[in-house]
Amino acid sequence: MKRLLYTGLLCCSILCSCKKLFDIKPEEALDHSQVYENVNDADAAVIGIYGKVMGLADRYMILNELRGDLVDVTTSTTDKYLQELNIHEVSADNTYADPRPFYEVIMNCNDALKNFDAMLQDKRISNDDYILRYAAVGAMRTWLYLQLGIHYGEIPYITDPLETIDAIKDVSKFPRVTFNELLSKLITFTEGLPYKYPFPAGTSLLITTDGYSTEKFFINIKCLLGELYLWNGNYTQAATNYRVMMNYADVLYPAMNSEQWYEVYRVGYTANLSGALWSNIFSQPYGERYSNYEIIWNLPFDKNFTPANPFIELCDNVSGSYQIRPSDLAIANWNKQFRSDNTPIDLRGPNISFKYSGTQPVIKKYTYNYTSLLPFETSSKWILFRAAALHLHYAEAANRDNRDKIAYALLNTGIKNTYDPVYMATGVTGGEGRNVTDIEQTKDVPPYDFDARDGNYPQFRNVWYRNIGVRGRVGLKSVKVDSTGVFEMSDPLLTDKPVIDRPTLTNRMEDLLIDEDGLELAFEGYRWPDLLRVALRRQATDPAWLANKIAAKFVAANDSRAEAVRSRLMNKANWYLPFKW
Repeated sequence: MKRLLYTGLLCCSILCSCKKLFDIKPEEALDHSQVYENVNDADAAVIGIYGKVMGLADRYMILNELRGDLVDVTTSTTDKYLQELNIHEVSADNTYADPRPFYEVIMNCNDALKNFDAMLQDKRISNDDYILRYAAVGAMRTWLYLQLGIHYGEIPYITDPLETIDAIKDVSKFPRVTFNELLSKLITFTEGLPYKYPFPAGTSLLITTDGYSTEKFFINIKCLLGELYLWNGNYTQAATNYRVMMNYADVLYPAMNSEQWYEVYRVGYTANLSGALWSNIFSQPYGERYSNYEIIWNLPFDKNFTPANPFIELCDNVSGSYQIRPSDLAIANWNKQFRSDNTPIDLRGPNISFKYSGTQPVIKKYTYNYTSLLPFETSSKWILFRAAALHLHYAEAANRDNRDKIAYALLNTGIKNTYDPVYMATGVTGGEGRNVTDIEQTKDVPPYDFDARDGNYPQFRNVWYRNIGVRGRVGLKSVKVDSTGVFEMSDPLLTDKPVIDRPTLTNRMEDLLIDEDGLELAFEGYRWPDLLRVALRRQATDPAWLANKIAAKFVAANDSRAEAVRSRLMNKANWYLPFKW
């Protein structure tokens, strides 16, 4: 009776109180003695798991960014484990390399999934309630395993509950699987989830309390599948899953007559997100309208609840310990860009992605509302997936699927401009007062069918006409593929020149996309995975690609360790962390 009373009170508090929603103690919510009696108990388990994932935020950022080329340790860093990660010489006792925190959440997922099955069998939960909660937890487990695969390569893949987490040490029962084997298992499981779309209105998981909506609290499964297929090399399936969310405004706004219908997840022209106002993605409050056009999955850090925002302590040089900072290379990359009016500097860099505090560069993306004058204003949002990443990763898949022109369009100035021969020939839009029946569209099969026609004779205003590309949205000049040796250039009037060297073209376009990933998504947890994914593709033809990318960070900083780092990363074994229990 005591357990039942505790569980009932806990679940009631979760559904009614922001404190219990975001300050819940996962070890209590997920205690093995917890009784799963009804949908409220199931909700408590789901929220508890997502709350515990928030405790991985600093580890997620450190592993995915410090190991890349855009984040460096500061001169004041005394943490030897951060220094090891930075130079890719990681000791077995490195606390950040410990896989246990990921597995602790995975074991909680396994326990919850088993109990959800039992609840359904015993009719303690309806099928409709079951499929949403099973999907929310199952997809989170997949995401956690993907992170483990990225960082460790070979890992134990365990889907059954264990009495103790130390049981994982038994290699005879839980042998390690390779990263490729893991990806296959994750795709099979995730494709088999009973629900794979954003949750519908009406479920008790979607609530708003004290200004926080849980609408984007849960992992987006279609984007997750896109990521899995992208890693697995099934580019058509990756693009297919990404396109679901690129077109999701059609679901949200079926009347198709609102501004939101054109803008949600399409990287289109929205005054509140364009140019210098791109910072609104990070600075606006959790759930604000315009950042909602961009953000697909995010979790809130609130100053009143635990877990606390970890990024202030990690990044700030006044109130925090200032352990990591933007690399000199990252700053140089933003500084060497040119805007469409020929003025220098990518505005996504200084004072937006990072700032100078005194003479020191400080990562700013997750500390927008923090100032030393208001030391307790630590609220922030942890953005885990957003529209720009969706478009860039879709473009990566499309490029690998021989759609380099679509990749170029989404990278630069959008579908309409790229598929307008007047614009491509002159750099000036042809205007709306003309017949665009046969242009401004890809004329391709799904998932590569885009219609961006914008004309008046006859009148067209099709879905993608506002799309202006990742660089176009922030007013940057287009970046172009080096055409040397890859196109037949004999006809200067031909807009779409024949490709004569597809592999080289694919790699050159991919290099542009990876560079743009760094400019757009720096410090958000994408960098090491993006670099590793390309390195794995190119290891047979360009085994030094990853080593050169990371060494460039040290070269830019005039750090004498550049060659030592390059040498270590020439060995693929050093691309992964030591898996020690």
